Amino acid sequence: MSTQPIPLRIAKAPTIDPHLAAVNAVIDYLNLPTARPPLVREDGVHIVVAGSEQFAEWTFALGGDVSRAPALDGASLWTLRTETPQRDDSSTVRIRVHVALVHDEFVPEAFHGAVSA
Repeated sequence: MSTQPIPLRIAKAPTIDPHLAAVNAVIDYLNLPTARPPLVREDGVHIVVAGSEQFAEWTFALGGDVSRAPALDGASLWTLRTETPQRDDSSTVRIRVHVALVHDEFVPEAFHGAVSA
C-alpha cells in the first residue's frame, strides 16, 4: 500500500452577476420587498412583488416609469421601470418590478398619473 498524499482540488467560489449584486444591495439597504428571487435578464434585473402595497414601496423608494398591460381575464400586469442609484463608477443597473393586479383592486393614486397603457 502506497502512502503518497492524495492531491486536493481547489473549488472555485461561485461568481455572482454584478448586476444582481447591485440590485440585491439596493433591496437590502432600502429593505424593499420581493415575492421571489430576482432574475437577471438582458434588459435588466426583474423583480416580482406580491401586491400593490409592495409595488408602491418600490415606486416611492426609487421612482421611475409605471406602465400597465391591457387587462386579460380581469387582471393586468403593472411594471415599474427604474434603476439602482449611481454606483462609484457612475453606472446604474436597470430594474423592472412587476405585479399582477386584479381589475378594480386598490391602486395608489400616484400610479394613475404615471401610468402609460
